[in-house]
Amino acid sequence: MRVELEPDPVPLARITASLVRRSLAAWSGGGPLARARGVIVLASATDPQAVTLRIGADCISIRRGADADADVSITMDLADADAKPKVEGAAKHPVLALAAAKLLEPPVGDWQAEADRFFERAMAHADCPRPVRLVATDVDGHGRQQQWGGAGDPAIEIHGQAARLAAAMSGSAVVAEEVLNGRLFVVADLRDLSLLTKYAIDHLFGELV
Repeated sequence: MRVELEPDPVPLARITASLVRRSLAAWSGGGPLARARGVIVLASATDPQAVTLRIGADCISIRRGADADADVSITMDLADADAKPKVEGAAKHPVLALAAAKLLEPPVGDWQAEADRFFERAMAHADCPRPVRLVATDVDGHGRQQQWGGAGDPAIEIHGQAARLAAAMSGSAVVAEEVLNGRLFVVADLRDLSLLTKYAIDHLFGELV
């Protein structure tokens, strides 16, 4: 199934398309994604941002704005992944609502696997800071910390819960935003953090190559 964006898409549409593509890449066929047809609106609870997803037989189109003919509407705090979204239309369109949940929440691997994938791409760019060390503060024993980009003192060290590290490394969250919200803690100079954030945003948009 292809994902289609309008020309010059807004950031929320680009982020949504990246989430949808990751979900489709992990999809093994069958289930609600195979049966779902209809219109889903994803809207921010804190500002006017909104996008509309139209699911057809072989295409999911994503456009800016909230179309009035939505079958399922999801309103959520886009800056807080832990906040419970408000969902309307699920009772009338349960298959579409289940499909929306699967499309907008792609599976996330453990923090080390997600970091492997992220740094393989980010560190292919010469200006990406390195080494980078991640420390999972809630994991004991083997694998509690790992470093990418060589040995020695890290240019960037990021501490946080394993789930938060996995979200940041998978492209489901942005490192700098997680730091500002107190979910991750970082030791780095501003230049290195800015460069890493650039690649994290590219990853969020599905554009890190």
